[in-house]
Amino acid sequence: MQKQVDPKADIILAIGMILFSGLIYLGSQDLPPPRYEPMGSAAVPQGLAVLMALLSVLLIFRALPHLKTFQASANQITDVTPRPVLAIIVFALTLIFIALLDFGILSFIPAGILYMTAIGYFLTHRNLKRMPRFFVFSVLMVVSNYYLFTRVFYIDLP
Repeated sequence: MQKQVDPKADIILAIGMILFSGLIYLGSQDLPPPRYEPMGSAAVPQGLAVLMALLSVLLIFRALPHLKTFQASANQITDVTPRPVLAIIVFALTLIFIALLDFGILSFIPAGILYMTAIGYFLTHRNLKRMPRFFVFSVLMVVSNYYLFTRVFYIDLP
C-alpha cells in the first residue's frame, strides 16, 4: 500500500511556492536590460518563476480532490531519523565555505573540494572508509562545475 500524502501539506507548499515565485519575478524586474542578447538576463529567472507558479497551481488542483478522502494515520512509522545537529554542522560548513571564498583565502576549486568532502564525511556518520570515494567525487564534481561555469557559461568563479 502506498503512503498517502496529506493534501493540506501539498496545498500549503504550493501556495508558498507561488508566493516565492512572485518574489523572484518581482525581484528580476530590477535586472538591467539586455545589451547584446535578445532576451536579457531577466528572462531565465522570470521564466523559472512562471514555471514554478504553474506547477504549483497544478499541484493544488491535484490535491483538492483528496482533501475529503485523506485519513491521517496516527502511528505512522518512518525510516527517517531526525538529526538537527547534522543540519547545523552542514549550515556552519556552508558559511565557512562562503567566507573562504568571500575573503579570498581559497579559490573555488580547493574550497569546493574541502567543502564537499567535509559534508560527505558528516553525512556518512564520520566513516573514514568512505572518505576516498567522497574525495574523488568532490574533485570530479567541483572541477567539472568550474569548467562548466567558466568555459561554457562564461561566469567567473572566485
